[in-house]
This record gives sequence, structure tokens and C-alpha cells, in this order.
Amino acid sequence: MIAAPGVHAAFQTEAQGPEPVRLLRQYRPLFQRRPRLPDGTEWRYAFLTGGRGSAKSFHVAVFLLNLTYEAGHVILFTRYTLSAADVSIIPEFREKIDLLGVEGDFHVTRSEIVNLRTGSRILFRGIKTSSGNQTAALKSIQGVTTWVLDEAEELVDEATFERIDLSIRHKTLPNRIILVLNPTTDEHFLYRMFAKEPRADTLYIHTTWEDNRHNLSASFIERAVQMRELNPARYAHIFGGAWSRELPGLLWNRAIIERCRLPVGPEEFRRVLVGVDPAVTANMESNETGIVVCGIDRHKKGYVIEDLSGRYSPNQWATLAVSAARKWGGSIVAETNQGGDLVKSTVQAVDRGVRVIDVRASRGKYARAEPIYALYEANAVFHIGEHPTLERQMVGFNPDATGSLSPDRVDALVWALTALMLKGGEVGVA
Repeated sequence: MIAAPGVHAAFQTEAQGPEPVRLLRQYRPLFQRRPRLPDGTEWRYAFLTGGRGSAKSFHVAVFLLNLTYEAGHVILFTRYTLSAADVSIIPEFREKIDLLGVEGDFHVTRSEIVNLRTGSRILFRGIKTSSGNQTAALKSIQGVTTWVLDEAEELVDEATFERIDLSIRHKTLPNRIILVLNPTTDEHFLYRMFAKEPRADTLYIHTTWEDNRHNLSASFIERAVQMRELNPARYAHIFGGAWSRELPGLLWNRAIIERCRLPVGPEEFRRVLVGVDPAVTANMESNETGIVVCGIDRHKKGYVIEDLSGRYSPNQWATLAVSAARKWGGSIVAETNQGGDLVKSTVQAVDRGVRVIDVRASRGKYARAEPIYALYEANAVFHIGEHPTLERQMVGFNPDATGSLSPDRVDALVWALTALMLKGGEVGVA
């Protein structure tokens, strides 16, 4: 069971699930009723970092649900890109509600969770949507006491962060800004703002999979240990949650990506495809499912429109991919020899009216990506807005490196742009 100061009584009972809920000791300061550091200073920021399997998401969800038992809270939960909270985030919160056995205390909709005892609520929003940057709309939400920036490494615009930060100024309840991230490179503004030198107004919590190993499968632990032995530097970054210097990949670099960036796309696309690179499993230990929307205009220029990738169940990623295909009037493209039949059947279970194009890989990841990189060099592909996680994966793309994780987003990008822009030899279209 949870045993920490400030935890509501409803959370201090045995969970209704198979095991009691246990907090990692590092997270107990987050659950104090008042946001105080050990020296008594009140903190405004909580900087929560860790690598894969470090239980950040679990503790944040439980903390926020717990916080709603105090009346008067409006909690704004954001990601830089958040296409469908009811698919990507709210199921995680539902799982925690069920685990804690407090289903009767909450009303859950597609975009918010309301505590029926107190009226406090959690709102789920994206900073960037298909309509553009939503900073002004987020700032206008009344009564926000707590702002959570999940996957904070995806936000690269410091000015956007500062505008939302300064809008959190409740007069009576404590104001909290909670940043949740897998540390990226030391070029990120959050490194300079929070990590380079400790701040007196910030609660720092860092965990790794080793702190959470009692909740992890043997296969996850085996993979972590293997990477630690084969590639210690990459292990420190991916599993240890250490900040790193941006290492060059084999193809793209930042200069090329920035050169091809546009604030808005063309008025009309001649054709749009949703590239899908499905993960084999769907849990906290899985690779992500790559879902990247690309289009081509009448001048045969390519565009990266949306990156919807994430960790989803098959039904969840199929729902997102179908929604994107419907939104843009396009089809879905996926690799046949990497679960292509499964992709088609999963998509058709959601919507039989959406076409799925099978592509077959006859070459390795690098060989498939190289012709797409050549299109970038030729100024034939453009990014509409920012796609931070996809672009970071592109810059570090090196599929043959020892211990490399699956370049799921890049794979989805390559499938979509190849089918849109290249003819003959690179893929076979069924």
C-alpha cells in the first residue's frame, strides 16, 4: 500500500488489483501535502527524470489522482503533441484508478478526469495540435494550480515553456510545475534551466529501472544488462536517464532538418500516406509504434505533417492511424514482412474502409533510408512545424550500432515517403 505523507485515505488501502501499490522511496517527497524541500523551502518545480522502466509515469499518475482529493485543483496535463488523450494517456490513468479501487470517485471523459468527491479535475491537452500552437488557449484556462509537462524533452521552444509557466499563479493553493522527461542532449533548454546547476526552487527526483526492477519482466532486465555490457554510453542515456552530447548519426543532421522546416504546409496535398511501424508488444517495456503522416503536393515535394508515434496497444495505434488517414484523406502503409498482415487485419477491425498498402523490405534499414535522406539533401522534403522526438531519432539514426533501439519513427517516415516519392526498386507495393 502507499505510505507517504499527504496521501489521501482512499489511497491508503489495499489496491483491488493483484498487488498492493508501492511508491519508490525517491518519489515520497512529491506526495507531501505542501510542496516543501527538506530545508523547508517551498518548491515550484518538480524535475522528474529517468530512463526506460524507471516508473516516472506510474508515480505521476498516482500523485495527480491523489492531488484531486484536495478541493479547488485544476491540473493541466500536457504533452507537446497530444492527438487523442483517450487513446494515449487516459487509459493509463484508468488503470491506476482501477488498481487503487477508487472507480466510484472519478468521472472520466475523453479529455478530463473529475474527482466526484471534491470537483478537482485533470485536463489533458496538447501544446501543438493540427490547428497550431495552443499556448494562448492553455494560458486562458482558469484556476490552474498544477501544470504537468509530460515527455518534456519534446518541447524545444523555451518561450512557449515560459509563457505557460508564468500563467500558473493561483492565489490560494500551491502552484506546481511538474516536468517529466527522459533526459536528452545537453543542448536542450531544460538542461541549461534545471539540470546544469541545481535550483533552490526545484524538487529533483531521478530513478532508473534498477529502482523499479521488482515491477519489470526478466526480458526487460536482460535487455538492459546486455546493453550495459555492449554499449555503456548508450545504456547510461537510454536506461540510466543520463544527459548526453548529441552524437552524429549516419545520415541526417540538425542543419538539414532546420533548413527544411516550414511554419505551414501547402494549401492542398495531392496524396497523403500514414506510415506505420508497429511494435511487437504493447507495454512499458515495448518499443514505440511509429505513426508518421506524410504528404506530397502537386510539385512532387514531400511533407512530414504529423508524428503520432507512441506506446499503444494494437487497437489504440490502429485507431490513431485510421483517424489520421480519415482526417487527411489518405491510406496507411506498413511493412508486410514485419507484421504487415497483422497491420491490415488490425486496421480493418477498426475501419474496413481505410486502405492498407503493404510494402516489402528487401534491404536493410540504412539502405532504405538513404534514398529518403537524398531527397532531404535535394530540398525535396519539408517538415511542417516541429517534430522533436522524430527529429532526434533522425539525427541519431544508426541502426547497425551495437545496442541501438528500434528507429520506429524513422521507419514509419521512410515507408511513407518511399511510397509517396520513389518509384521502383526501393519497395514493392502490393
